[in-house]
Amino acid sequence: MGRRWSFLAVVLLAGCSRPAAPVPQAEPPKEVSTDFKRLKSVLEGLRKPEAIAVYPGLPSEFWEPQLREVEASRNRTVRLQGYLFYDDRLELKGEVADRLASVLTAERSFQRRRAAKKCGGYDPDYCIEWRSDGATTYILVCLECGEVKLFGPRAELYCDLSAESGQDLERWLKPFRKYQPPGSG
Repeated sequence: MGRRWSFLAVVLLAGCSRPAAPVPQAEPPKEVSTDFKRLKSVLEGLRKPEAIAVYPGLPSEFWEPQLREVEASRNRTVRLQGYLFYDDRLELKGEVADRLASVLTAERSFQRRRAAKKCGGYDPDYCIEWRSDGATTYILVCLECGEVKLFGPRAELYCDLSAESGQDLERWLKPFRKYQPPGSG
């Protein structure tokens, strides 16, 4: 009888010793050009919008990693251009859409990217999805560091927002923060 228990224990332990299947990791965000000469090409994709929508970003990966992890496990999320957002696609219309369009189509709203900032790294607060002429441009805005990544049908660009346009975007996008948990920044 003792041998049977020993054999059973060995079988059970052997069954537990198999390595777990690796958890698939999301593809990291790709490098985006900082060549400011690309701005005109990117802005060409922002013709009169057929639709503008916004996806709110999760809490900061740098400042609030535990809260981000909790939010990602409790809420439906979507990965856009390698970054995680709440899966709350909110269609914008009327005055807010018009104001965003006026800022996002103006060359003066963007500046050449400066060196890294002391904000904890690029972590977009919002993804603005702009559909025009059958194509989609994704505009990922990090208000904390004033940076933006634009992924258009013709070109991509990583640059800074002008101070004024950053303030405008923050004011107009702030109402959508209600989709983030209290205290998330």
